[in-house]
Amino acid sequence: MSEAAKIDVKSSDIPSDIPQSVAQDAAQPDCDYVLVIGISMLVAVLVTTASLAGYHFWLVKPAAGFAVVDIASVVKVKEAEFTSLLSRPNVRDEDRQAAFRLVSRIGPEIEHAVGVLQKECRCTIVVKSAVIAGPAEDLTPRLKTLLGMSSRTDGMESGVKP
Repeated sequence: MSEAAKIDVKSSDIPSDIPQSVAQDAAQPDCDYVLVIGISMLVAVLVTTASLAGYHFWLVKPAAGFAVVDIASVVKVKEAEFTSLLSRPNVRDEDRQAAFRLVSRIGPEIEHAVGVLQKECRCTIVVKSAVIAGPAEDLTPRLKTLLGMSSRTDGMESGVKP
């Protein structure tokens, strides 16, 4: 506190009808006042922090990320299945029909599985060959699992690093 703000109370300055203890209290700074202001500021900071945290976690939608899928590897596996069905010795009509069903179902199955992946990751899914630079999660093993194939990715890492 500055010298100009200090109050110098002398007993001769105090009117006779005010008790001495009240006059002494009036001359000293009130510690309760400082405590109330400190608590008020602390409560204001806590309310503001809680409000911002609530806004961040419940109202703000996270930015959608990107993930990649190697469709070519999935089609190659299905192509190998098709070829193995038709390249066996003594191929029967049932084998040809099974191969035809395999080929006719692969498109809708991949489309459905990619839709499931998109809902799971809540991200934009891009064909792996379309990524030029930057990391992206590789969802090819999950796609293969959804299609009932082996989830092995032939030695590929989990991220795209061209």
